[in-house]
Amino acid sequence: MAMTYEDLREQLTWAPSLDGKLPGTYSHTVLGGMGGSALGAYAARFLDPTISLSAHRDYDLPEQITPDTLYIAVSYSGNTAETLSFARAACEHQLPLVVITSGGELAEFAHKKNIPFILVPTGLPPRNALFYFLRALFSLLNRADLSDALSTVTFNADDIKTRASLLGRELSDTLPIFYTSRKNGFLAYYAKISFNETGKTPAYANLFSEFNHNEMQSFDKDAPKRVMDTIRFVILRDTSDDARVTRRMDVFTELMTERGRTVIPVEIAGETRAAQLVRESLYLELAATTIAQSRGINPDTTPLIEDFKKRL
Repeated sequence: MAMTYEDLREQLTWAPSLDGKLPGTYSHTVLGGMGGSALGAYAARFLDPTISLSAHRDYDLPEQITPDTLYIAVSYSGNTAETLSFARAACEHQLPLVVITSGGELAEFAHKKNIPFILVPTGLPPRNALFYFLRALFSLLNRADLSDALSTVTFNADDIKTRASLLGRELSDTLPIFYTSRKNGFLAYYAKISFNETGKTPAYANLFSEFNHNEMQSFDKDAPKRVMDTIRFVILRDTSDDARVTRRMDVFTELMTERGRTVIPVEIAGETRAAQLVRESLYLELAATTIAQSRGINPDTTPLIEDFKKRL
């Protein structure tokens, strides 16, 4: 089911509760999680790029372990193999560990090992629980300012739904590639995974100006026509972007238009970083939902991913 205004408001004002005591204070945080459960780390840095927070999206622990680091295992289902491995390894090395989950094996592990944990409300695809994850994370990082910024965001849900429907219809039966500036990279990545999981369609993302030095060449005149006929370049533009990056966006648009490619500009809306994150993540998720609904498929389920997990 599509995310609603009421669903989102509930997440933005949700008050997380830590069961147990936070094990001290630390100068760095490593979040262990996969897929939608890892999004909080990247969204947090979207809001404040100075946060000393990194994501570990793999089994076990990062290669470098430092004594002043808090480890946070995040799995919405509580059954993610890589995250369980991360939590067990942190416990075995007697590292400071906290768990964020809605239940499953990870919750049982936290109970058994007396590890402090936060339970988030269940019943959503992990990517749609982003703001539950964020508010839980900010409570652990003592960043009430960022939680407060999220809770005060307002927006016109009908307007966003209308915009999203238009974008979804425009990108139906295409291969979207989302490009944006480095500082807004999270939104391009969120668009990609929303279209992958919700829209059940291939989609990709990259950043200005890195892709101008490699990937861009594959879109020249001699690119395979059957491939290029399906590609749509979606450029997420921000009025506060560096002027040099904005110039790259303009030139890339000119070059692609001259070659008969389709470029779709999308203006990132919102007066604050919190407003941009809330509004644009909803907009992109609803656009992906429009694609799923137009094809008569369930936007919430991920059957191929579940089949893959069963076969492991």
